[in-house]
Amino acid sequence: MKHALAALTAASMIALMSGYAAAQSVVPQAGPVPQVLDQTSTTDNVQVLMASAAAHTSDITTFDPTEGQKNFWIQGFTSASDYISWQVSAQAASSYQLTALVNSAAGQTFAVSVNGSPAITFTADGVFDKIVAGNINLSAGVNTITITRTGALSGDALFKSIELLQSSAISAYNARVAAARSDTTWLSQAPYGVMFSYGAWGFPDNVGPAKSLNQQAADFDVPTFVNKIGNSGASYVIWAISWWTYHMDTPLASPDAIVTAAGGGSSPGLTSSRDLIGEVAAALHAKGIRFGLYYHTGDDDPAWWPYQNYPTGFSATGIGDRRTFIKNWKQVVTEIGNRYGTNLDAFFFDDGVIYYPSPFESMEAAAKTGNPARLISYNPYILPRFTDFQDVYFGEDHYGEPQTGSAPAGGAGIFVSGPYQGLLQHGMYMMDANDWGVNPGSRSISDRGQSWSQNLISAYQSAHPRQVPVSWDIMMFEDGTLDDMDLNNFNNLRQVVYPLTYEPIPTGTTMVDDTNATITYSGTGWATVTGRSGEYDGTLHYTSNIGDSFSYTFNGTGLDVIGPTTFNAGAFSVTVDGVAISNYSAVGSPYTSQQVIYSARHLAPGSHTVSLSMVNGTYFQLDALRVIPNPVTLNDTDASLTYTGSWGYSSNRGAGDYNNDVHYATANGASVSTTFTGTGVTVYGPMDPQQGTANILVDGNQVSTVQATYSGAYTPQQHYWGIQALAPGTHTLSFSKTGGDHREIDKIVIAP
Repeated sequence: MKHALAALTAASMIALMSGYAAAQSVVPQAGPVPQVLDQTSTTDNVQVLMASAAAHTSDITTFDPTEGQKNFWIQGFTSASDYISWQVSAQAASSYQLTALVNSAAGQTFAVSVNGSPAITFTADGVFDKIVAGNINLSAGVNTITITRTGALSGDALFKSIELLQSSAISAYNARVAAARSDTTWLSQAPYGVMFSYGAWGFPDNVGPAKSLNQQAADFDVPTFVNKIGNSGASYVIWAISWWTYHMDTPLASPDAIVTAAGGGSSPGLTSSRDLIGEVAAALHAKGIRFGLYYHTGDDDPAWWPYQNYPTGFSATGIGDRRTFIKNWKQVVTEIGNRYGTNLDAFFFDDGVIYYPSPFESMEAAAKTGNPARLISYNPYILPRFTDFQDVYFGEDHYGEPQTGSAPAGGAGIFVSGPYQGLLQHGMYMMDANDWGVNPGSRSISDRGQSWSQNLISAYQSAHPRQVPVSWDIMMFEDGTLDDMDLNNFNNLRQVVYPLTYEPIPTGTTMVDDTNATITYSGTGWATVTGRSGEYDGTLHYTSNIGDSFSYTFNGTGLDVIGPTTFNAGAFSVTVDGVAISNYSAVGSPYTSQQVIYSARHLAPGSHTVSLSMVNGTYFQLDALRVIPNPVTLNDTDASLTYTGSWGYSSNRGAGDYNNDVHYATANGASVSTTFTGTGVTVYGPMDPQQGTANILVDGNQVSTVQATYSGAYTPQQHYWGIQALAPGTHTLSFSKTGGDHREIDKIVIAP
């Protein structure tokens, strides 16, 4: 077929197209006919012809043309009689480099004709790629560009678009791309980061309603959040400034102004009074942790999207006037960039199919306002990169695994070829099984269990040698609460990535001597010595056999392994709950007793098994184990709780409350407080239509408000509020009624 096509004249090509039309109907070109090519611009001068707008045979259709504002690709391009075609108008004759965004089986060939004459052919490579097909010559006036399939046909051909760039402009274009690129070294060298699709759209960990935008932002505890990030070992945070809605935890002026100016009436309240995002960014930077923003277009938010004048037919044809949308986007993004400056290290723009095609060159300049070094990324979905004017591959649903064109081990993480050539490879993957964030209100956090630690570790061990960072998205409730198992798994990953660190000893720990029968010793070399001065209880287990090991199963949130450090000790390997963590060493000089040689902390409350095995050296020794306990539950009757004001007590309720009882107050100002030693505290109680509101104070500072009103039936043991990663030590919690018919308290849980 390819050789026959090469011999066709312009007249015979026209006749052939007429033959196609006779065999089946032809869908005409959408949008302007002809599409006028801009030959004067020296920037943003890539001309895009959308496949869904092309004239085509009727068996070719647009994939999912009703998916909101997203334009995907054409499909059904399966036969030799199928074609896609565009009429374009050029002011002057010129040569153009043609690039095709196409996905077809490797080896499938395509022919491009101009005005009925064969021009170039190109070959698909089996992935959705951005293929530089070659140069075509367009004459002054109207030209028809047509693409057909040639050779032996196999399967479908999915087309997104073709891009035209004047051959004379290629060198300058490449120079501008190189000049616009930011240095990705800090991200490529970051072992991993965390991402939060958290904001005004979130919900609490109970059956109750969400707080208002302003209240949610005001109540968020930034220092505690930053402590959590520090404990996770993450090098950076990606925070959603918009997602389920276009309501932002920052006092930007432009979103409300845009809506109001467009005829939206009064201000829609799209932004918060507190600059929560700015405070988070600054606090993270103060700890040496980078900060990026995820940005969603807000196309699902009726308070924002109707004022963008987005063309209704874009999802079907890829054609329409989107100038208002782009103008507003630039205005908002520029204000964000100016507000946060160098505290904002990266922008991750979701749903690239809503943007493409766009003036990406000027958009990149807007996105780097306030920080020219800021990294930029547009989510291409499964498509190739939409523009070279970005720095990082978005990586949704990827965990840094090798892909077409990935950099090899020892590289800088930059794709060397393929759909994302020139961009830093990056993975963005859900840590939890059911979504990126907490919305709707019925959404719970479905963690992936203890075994997920191995997935995190394996992903790191594969990606980091290639300098590919992975961003693990974690679900977070409205009050900042994270899932215990997520923290558990990050703790395991952190111990693989970073040198072992030892944390302060909390209260309530239990010491287990090496002679305790609950410790399982495996191997033939173990022996015991007694009467040892300086060792815990004067005893010590030791072995000289490589491979000898011990394991211990406990109930708690952590375990310290205690032994001597000495010059002739060697290395040992560690597994936690069956997950291989890393190798560590007990080498030290001089001989020093009762040292923490390994510490597992921040494990999820419950049963765990830690195993250590000798790898090398002369001696492997165990002196004792220190168990970090599970959280302690205080019933509402506990003596450590102090009730102030008028409180009642109800027992034997049969309603599902903890210990079958609650304390309740009807008068505002009634409070309950407790002083505890630990790193976290969580308050629980029932919810029903009569429950009211309360203030939460920690160490005398109001940190949150609680609203327990629920329109459904009485529901016991609901999570009112919680805080994690407090500085170890003594703290005071106070819970004070502020409104409503009554407030009840059921239990308080203290983390050691």
